[in-house]
Amino acid sequence: MMNKSQHFISVWLCTLLICALALSGPQGSIPTLAEGVSKQPVGQAEHTLVLRTEQGQFGVTYNGVQGTGHDELQVEDRQLAERKRHAREEKIRMQKLLASRSVHLTQYAKWVKAQQGLSVARAAESFVGSPYVWGGTTPQGFDCSGFTQYVYAQHGVAVPRNSYDQFDVGKPVQQQELQPGDLVFFTTYAPGPSHLGIYVGEGKFVHALNNDTGVITSTLDNDYYKNRFLGGKRVI
Repeated sequence: MMNKSQHFISVWLCTLLICALALSGPQGSIPTLAEGVSKQPVGQAEHTLVLRTEQGQFGVTYNGVQGTGHDELQVEDRQLAERKRHAREEKIRMQKLLASRSVHLTQYAKWVKAQQGLSVARAAESFVGSPYVWGGTTPQGFDCSGFTQYVYAQHGVAVPRNSYDQFDVGKPVQQQELQPGDLVFFTTYAPGPSHLGIYVGEGKFVHALNNDTGVITSTLDNDYYKNRFLGGKRVI
């Protein structure tokens, strides 16, 4: 059994040992214990928010996989904007192409009709000298409306039998806008469009006038026809 002196020395030595351990720093057993406590259990998900303010970046690591950062998002935004710009440019290009094709098709259609009108005009001129017959509709004898109906029929265009009904078809055309193949109407022996012919260009038209002349060519600036002109019609 220790005496009082020995007991005092033992207590004093234990106290010194505990103080030494407490002051031993990171290498001591206490930090080691703290380190053990800080360890996460196996299988626990790791979530780390990474901030790089000096580079203007941010990201998230989930289970060791780095998420999309600010720079990556900017790149994706630029790529998306570029794709949208290309799509708009392609749309505009296609619209211009379609508009151009539409214009060309319209111009081509007008050209085709103009060529058909010229063909009608040349056919009308080929009948100059044919006889006039009241009610006639063939080269053996024409009246004015029978003549125009026959010539148009040879080109696949159907028009009514008499001049009044023919005046009701087609597109109205002013005298200064007449083209070869248009119909021209006059008021002659009766009120309204009682006479007509086929315009052949250069202010001239071909028509079946009467028994004395048959099918002839006349001019629109002739005083008789100039004062009786009612208008033109385009049926092609």
